[in-house]
Amino acid sequence: MTEEPREGLRERKKRLTRETLAANAERMFRERGFDQVTVAEVAGASDVSVKTLFVYFDSKEDLVFADEYSLLDRIEQRLAGRPAGTSPAEAVRRLAHELIDGTLPGDDSEGIVAFARLIGENPALHSRLQLMWERYEQRLAATLATEAGGSPFDPATRAAAALLITPFRVLTSSDVRGRIPDDGAATWIDACFTLIEKGLPG
Repeated sequence: MTEEPREGLRERKKRLTRETLAANAERMFRERGFDQVTVAEVAGASDVSVKTLFVYFDSKEDLVFADEYSLLDRIEQRLAGRPAGTSPAEAVRRLAHELIDGTLPGDDSEGIVAFARLIGENPALHSRLQLMWERYEQRLAATLATEAGGSPFDPATRAAAALLITPFRVLTSSDVRGRIPDDGAATWIDACFTLIEKGLPG
């Protein structure tokens, strides 16, 4: 067994700087709204220059998506670790409930509902969000294909990948989000997963 390479001082400093920028941006965006916060303010709160900020993030929008793959990582972990006889949809459904209820161990975020609220009506963030879901679908299709020993471009595999992220994707859509109270998100997303497992009526 080989040991994990130790993080050097330079790598640690870079990681901490990136984490600080992302944390301060998230806090300020939630407090005041994305459009009301400037990149210069985020940099100032993090004690770095704007030039340094752009070393870590290509755009202001990227600050919102600093951890864009964290949900996908969790989905893949649940799929890999699900008990025998548990369907992919049921495994992801349980994760969704934990995220919405705030009961996921080690999760200190405000959940997907708060993230959707942060996106708001900003067109640039909406475009970036759609790109994120497309990347999720592609990687999840590859994961499912590896598990089944097939191709990620098989229609059933690609459709399954798309369906597993659909409840999250639709919940963050502005038209849906505006009609669902925060305390109704769990019921709504549960109904979506039930439809995924049982199929559409009619």
